[in-house]
Amino acid sequence: MASHQHPNLPLPDYFSKFAGIYVRQTGQSTLNILADVITEHVQTSVLPISADSVVHDTASGPGIGAVALVARLPRNQLPREMLVSDNNAMMVSAAQESLQASALPHVECRELDAQLLQSVPDNHFTHSINNFSIFTFTRPAHAVRETYRTLRPGGLAVITCWRRFAPMFIVHAAQKKIRPDLPLMPTPGPEFFEEGVLQQVVEEGGFAKDNITVVEKALLVSDGENVAGLTALMSGPMMSKAREGYTEDEEARWAESIGQSVKEEVDQFGGIRFEAYVLLATK
Repeated sequence: MASHQHPNLPLPDYFSKFAGIYVRQTGQSTLNILADVITEHVQTSVLPISADSVVHDTASGPGIGAVALVARLPRNQLPREMLVSDNNAMMVSAAQESLQASALPHVECRELDAQLLQSVPDNHFTHSINNFSIFTFTRPAHAVRETYRTLRPGGLAVITCWRRFAPMFIVHAAQKKIRPDLPLMPTPGPEFFEEGVLQQVVEEGGFAKDNITVVEKALLVSDGENVAGLTALMSGPMMSKAREGYTEDEEARWAESIGQSVKEEVDQFGGIRFEAYVLLATK
C-alpha cells in the first residue's frame, strides 16, 4: 500500500464557514482520499461519472462527495443531477450553503437517514458515494441495502472506511500520558478496521461478491495547516469523552499531551498517517 503526500485540494471559495472548519479539522483527509478514488478508480471503471449521471452523496456531512467531484472532474463531466443527504440538519444546511454556488448543474440537499431512504425511488442513481460514514451507522447493512435498492442495475457504489484512523492513535497516546489507568476512548464501529468486514457487510446488503473490489489507500498529512486542523479537532470538544474522569489540572494538560503525541506520530511516519479501505461494488 503506497503512502504518499497528496496534493492538497484548495478549499473552494463557495464553502460555507461550517464546512470549511469541518474539512480543516479532518486535515482534508476524507476529501483528499475520495478525490483520489474518483480520479484513479471511478473514472477508470466501466461506469465513469459523466454528464448523464445521477449521483447520491449519502451520509454526506457537509457535501464532501459533491465537493470531491467538483474538484476532480471537468465541468462537462459533472453529473446532471446530484442528491446530497445527511441525517444531521446542520450538515445539510452547510452542504446547501456551500454547493448552491458550485459548478454542479443540479444539486438537491435533503435531510435523510442513509439507513432508510423511503422517499427515494428504486433504481434511481447511477452512482452512490458513502464516504467514511458506514462505521457510524447502527445498522450498516441496512444502509448498504438502501444503496443497493436505489442504484440502477449496473450502477456503481463507492464506500470508504478507515483501516487506520490516525487521530484515535494520537488521542490514545495522549490519554496514556495523563491517565494510563482510565479506559481508552472507544472508536465507532471498530470492527470495520479489520480486513474483510466492510466487504462482508456490503455482501449482506445485497451486492454479489464477484461484483465487489476492495483497494487500500494511504494518506500522509504533513503540511502545517492540516496538521494544525487535526490537532484542533483532537484538542477540542469532539474528543471530550477521552477526558472523562479527569481533574481540572489533568484537563489543563490535554492540549500539551495532544501536541506531544502529534509530534511522535509525525516523527514516526513523516506526517499524520491515515489508511483506508475503498470498496467499489456494481449492482
